[in-house]
Amino acid sequence: AEAARRNQEIVCSSLPQRPQELVIPFQTHGTKALVIDGTYLHATAEERHSMLQGIDALITREPGCCICISTADCIPILLYDRKNAVIAAVHAGWRGTEGKEVIACIGPGISLSAFEVGDEVYETFRKNGFQMDYISEWKPDTHKYHIDLWAANRLHLLDFGVPSAQVETAGICTYTRHEEFFSARRLGIKSGRLLSGSMLK
Repeated sequence: AEAARRNQEIVCSSLPQRPQELVIPFQTHGTKALVIDGTYLHATAEERHSMLQGIDALITREPGCCICISTADCIPILLYDRKNAVIAAVHAGWRGTEGKEVIACIGPGISLSAFEVGDEVYETFRKNGFQMDYISEWKPDTHKYHIDLWAANRLHLLDFGVPSAQVETAGICTYTRHEEFFSARRLGIKSGRLLSGSMLK
């Protein structure tokens, strides 16, 4: 915990504008979102802690609040709505993956080649209407499907009307590049976590 606090301080100190705070939720691989507004900002530390429980997406239009998502193979998605000056940070694991002015960044996460899944995960995606020929691949040597979470999240964003040219994918696989980016599959669930965040000036 102390090392994570030191790393967060290094990040805050190195940014062109220092955030008033890093808002980091306690994620649960769900779909619950929290708007960071006056209610949150005027809450006590104990109330804020409670409000952040079980949250997998943060939304704000408050300048100086850096909203963050922690990941170690799941996909961080950062969104910016230029028209309404609103940002969002979303934790998109396989459960959570299931606006024309929006710019989206799909951050580092596990790639198709490294994301081997069981039949039940494949079926969950299929039943939820994903184009399986586009987001998955059958590996005959292992008799397992692999799923492309980058592509699945990109399709979601396109379905919501985000123009293709406004969706950027980092293309960094946390599993294969585990020495630079934490990977729960490669290093175990007690590995560190990447912090992806966004802030309005």
